[in-house]
Amino acid sequence: MVNPKNIYIVAGGTGGHVFPAKRVAQKYLEKGFMINWIGTSRGPEKKICKELGINFIQVPLYGFRGKGFFTKLKALLAFFLSGLIFIFKSNIFNRLNSPMIVFGGYVSLIAFFYFRGPVFLQEQNTIPGSVSRLLISTNKVSKIFCGFETTKNFFKKYNKNFIDLVNTGNPVGKIKEKENNILDSSPLKILILGGSQGSMFLNESVPEILEEFLEKKIVKVKHQTGFKNEAKVLNAYSAYLENVTIQEFISDMESSYLWADIVICRSGALTVSEIIASRSVGIFVPIKASIDDHQKENANYLKSLNASWILEESDSFNNELRNLISEIIDNRNLIHEKRRNIRLIEIKDAESTIFNEVNAWYK
Repeated sequence: MVNPKNIYIVAGGTGGHVFPAKRVAQKYLEKGFMINWIGTSRGPEKKICKELGINFIQVPLYGFRGKGFFTKLKALLAFFLSGLIFIFKSNIFNRLNSPMIVFGGYVSLIAFFYFRGPVFLQEQNTIPGSVSRLLISTNKVSKIFCGFETTKNFFKKYNKNFIDLVNTGNPVGKIKEKENNILDSSPLKILILGGSQGSMFLNESVPEILEEFLEKKIVKVKHQTGFKNEAKVLNAYSAYLENVTIQEFISDMESSYLWADIVICRSGALTVSEIIASRSVGIFVPIKASIDDHQKENANYLKSLNASWILEESDSFNNELRNLISEIIDNRNLIHEKRRNIRLIEIKDAESTIFNEVNAWYK
């Protein structure tokens, strides 16, 4: 019997890193690979590995950028401790004969302890994070899978000609595309997403903004609150529950995108990619304090194609969103125009492309 091939997947902390890794891992499981996943205790990765039957190696890596001296010192110690844990808990033969795919975030620093096997990077954002840039500058990566064309353009600035840049798109799975079936006379269906953890800003501001539209029964709302936020948001909508659905976490995102006419959301790379794949129309509200302003850059990718709107977190946000929704209700062609433009973007099978690119290393 031939032993299965092995691969290391490194992702942890937030859904934006973990869920793309999960979809790629499922592709490798379908092909009979043995997977070793390196992650943290802070995100959903440990639970995912248990559900999928994947060997999980937990390490204590965490962020240090923008922190104080002592936090940075603790992060440095955690870095070396993580390296020791990885070396002792992983099989030396596998480390010498298997590739590693890292998905960004601080847990990807484990790649510095991967001395022989090749390292591949999947970068979700248009503006790569600190760890991705560090891995590139120190020549630890041989190939980068770019979530957007602009991601590829960013890495070209490093002038690392020996690193292959592949525009794969982000792994979001197969999502059905919306049809242009909006009726001018029907209530406007609004989906609100704050990411897997929810958004305090959207949870607090949007119910108040939508109140006048719900009172007139000219909108219907589906709101993902994030964990432990459901009761508070439920209370904010309490007078209008006939036309409001509230969930902590929406597991069937495909149906939600198909249902919605517009999506009010943050602009994490995965959300932007799902909007593209479903041919939805987004009103993006980038996180104000995101490092390197990457959420705004992600949203700008679609806005530059006239395929979405962007509203900033500001004192005028409530009025701006209220006015935009009124405008859309009065003129549904605004949605059709955005949707026509988003349909011009090519949808890629990221999981298959990444699998084929990495699997070529074995040959």
